Amino acid sequence: MNGTMTQPMSEKQIAILKRALDHDGKVSKADYDQAWSNYQQCVIDKGYAAPTSTMYSDGIRGDATVTDAEDRGEDALHKAQDDSGACRLSEYQSVDELYRLSLGNPQLYADRDEGFVDCLKRKELVDPSYTAQQFKKEFEQNGEEYSANLEQYPPKEAWQKSQEVYSFDFYDSQVQYCFATNGHDVKTWDPESDEGVWYPFRNNQ
Repeated sequence: MNGTMTQPMSEKQIAILKRALDHDGKVSKADYDQAWSNYQQCVIDKGYAAPTSTMYSDGIRGDATVTDAEDRGEDALHKAQDDSGACRLSEYQSVDELYRLSLGNPQLYADRDEGFVDCLKRKELVDPSYTAQQFKKEFEQNGEEYSANLEQYPPKEAWQKSQEVYSFDFYDSQVQYCFATNGHDVKTWDPESDEGVWYPFRNNQ
């Protein structure tokens, strides 16, 4: 194994990646779901509730879990995050990245924004002349707009209004699919979203 990895990959994840190598580097949907299930089981075996995630079209999972330890305190929160992170590396992370990349960024652009814009164009969600530079500019404007809107609107409304700066429909499921497959878990950006929040100490889930 790669000596720089502090957390070794499980045999199960290695087997999935080897299968992908035999299929032009593509992870099957079944293997993607199996890796997620293995990750969940690993976390459950450590005594927590099963991890959750945001969901996008075609069963794509977001990659930014928000952990809520409720009243258990900082130490419990950090331990849960560390334990979950170790399981994620061991069982799921490489499979997840490979799967999402093959769908959202098949040209393997190093710049995620390039990959995102390429995905939008392939799905005909923006004008063919739209560029990653334009997106970066709109993304900055979006942040500025949100800060300005907060002065006169509640967070949810301020957030929704700030999405109007984009050249595409931010809430379109295919746009969000392009975001998610290029590593932007946009459903966790919404200031009042509780989608994808993991409550590790609610074992009745």
